[in-house]
Amino acid sequence: MNLSEEIIETDVLIIGSEAAGTRAAIEASKYDVDVTIITKGRMAKSGATITAIMDMAIDSKSAKELLGLPGDTRDSPELFFEDIVISGGYMNNQKLVEVLVREAPQRARELQEWGLEWKRLHKMPGHRYPRSCMSTGVALMAVLKREVLKHDVNIFEDMMALDLLTSGNRVIGVVALDIKTGDLKIFKAKATILATGGASRIYLHTTTAKELTGDGHAMAYRVGAELVDMEFPQFMPAAFLWPPIVRGHPAAANILWSLNGWLLNKYGERFLARWDPERMEKTTRDIEARAIWKEIQEGRGSPRGGIYASLAHLPERIIRNFVEEPSNVHLRWAWEAAKVVEEKVMEVAPHAHFFDGGLVINEKCETSIPGLFAAGEVAGGVNGGNRLSGVAITQTQVQGAIAGRSAAEYALKVKDRGEIDKKQVEAIRERCYAPLERKDGVSPIEIRTRIQELAWQKVGLVRNAHDLEVAIFEIEKLKECIPKLCVRNKSSIYNLEWVQALEIENMLCVLEMIARAALMRTETRATHVREDYPKTDNENWLKNIIIKQEAGKMKLFTRPIVVTRLSPPKVG
Repeated sequence: MNLSEEIIETDVLIIGSEAAGTRAAIEASKYDVDVTIITKGRMAKSGATITAIMDMAIDSKSAKELLGLPGDTRDSPELFFEDIVISGGYMNNQKLVEVLVREAPQRARELQEWGLEWKRLHKMPGHRYPRSCMSTGVALMAVLKREVLKHDVNIFEDMMALDLLTSGNRVIGVVALDIKTGDLKIFKAKATILATGGASRIYLHTTTAKELTGDGHAMAYRVGAELVDMEFPQFMPAAFLWPPIVRGHPAAANILWSLNGWLLNKYGERFLARWDPERMEKTTRDIEARAIWKEIQEGRGSPRGGIYASLAHLPERIIRNFVEEPSNVHLRWAWEAAKVVEEKVMEVAPHAHFFDGGLVINEKCETSIPGLFAAGEVAGGVNGGNRLSGVAITQTQVQGAIAGRSAAEYALKVKDRGEIDKKQVEAIRERCYAPLERKDGVSPIEIRTRIQELAWQKVGLVRNAHDLEVAIFEIEKLKECIPKLCVRNKSSIYNLEWVQALEIENMLCVLEMIARAALMRTETRATHVREDYPKTDNENWLKNIIIKQEAGKMKLFTRPIVVTRLSPPKVG
């Protein structure tokens, strides 16, 4: 075949090394299969998990009985199930939710046995009972990394997956760029798991790490996989806007929740009284984000384009006691950098935070393409239109374990790894090196900024048909720039400008999926807000929007929601 790239063969290939990816590797390693992880960054030092002021949600009764936390025995997995589906606007695949609530307690217990300390139990917005087992993303990844290193797992860091390889109708691996050397590597596998996280970096303001540019979503789309609920990205209502050193840090939301802070507009009004007078600042994220956005857009925001989060009604000693509490050490830097203790007021604003939508999977984490599995934020269905607090980490641990087990069992049944298509590899190679070899062209930094501004202004928290149509038109124009991308730094060794150029196509692909799905859904539901269709339309829109590439075109169609136990209201 005369392929110049190094070919690395494995049974189970996992793309992504953080909470979902490491959990999948741990599980797959229990079987007699070779397991390999490739990751765009460094394990336990990149991705979304380490940025988490972490809570893992399980039902409160199990938190008490299995973890020894002060849970409420009136709670149950069934009630937890109901809260997830209601919060998700009934868009959830209820089969996936049933699996999640059933297996979550054991996954949390497992982490505790591996050495993770659950510091306390909180009741978070949208939950009827205290369900959030609190720790930190750093602590979680330390535990998972230590556990995965006990197993015979091959780990390749600084390895950017470029495109999936297919043989016939199944996925047989991936071509990846070794960021350290600039060389391409082919990973040939019987089963491939996507654990690449979300795509919040397509937005101008985000709480997430730089690696989350939608690579997994876009790679799967290009090989014909189905995606669902892409119109429902979730926004953290109140992340730090100022000062710049803590911009995007979600600690502000933690302060507000824990200390009963107030959200105020420039007139000092607690404007949430107009949105949720009963719960006020304890409302769910989708309502809070929408309310804040409205205040900012209508000119009642703070000088820097946010709103105020105030603790001024609290005695200073209460704030200091909370900051100095040992279990809050992970928040202390952000609070002190923002001078929260001294000033008692923060400027905050919504930031893109999580992707509810992603690959269509079944209860075994199988996608619509044989040989391809997905777990964590890259997988859609379980959260529907809006994720409850704490369910993100729960999703990584439940689905990570399932994907690892399912992929290993699949690999054991597959007789061979398939044949690599030389033309596929050559096309990927050409596309990869073009921005490096091109003598002049378009700056990837400039295009990236235009994508992020377009996403924020036209496909952000509040949408309308005109803005979405403009966004789709602009996306098509920006796609014409992909063959013109040119990096100034011509070195192939650890060239992050080159990596950013390679991310552009993925970012545009994901943004187009969001925009087209948001235009198609002519109602307001959960995190999807259409100001030209302000009401929830249960008569016409109790269905999921599915996206799939067919003949090079993005096709959108609907599918009935998956209901097992909780039927949505008939009208509303």
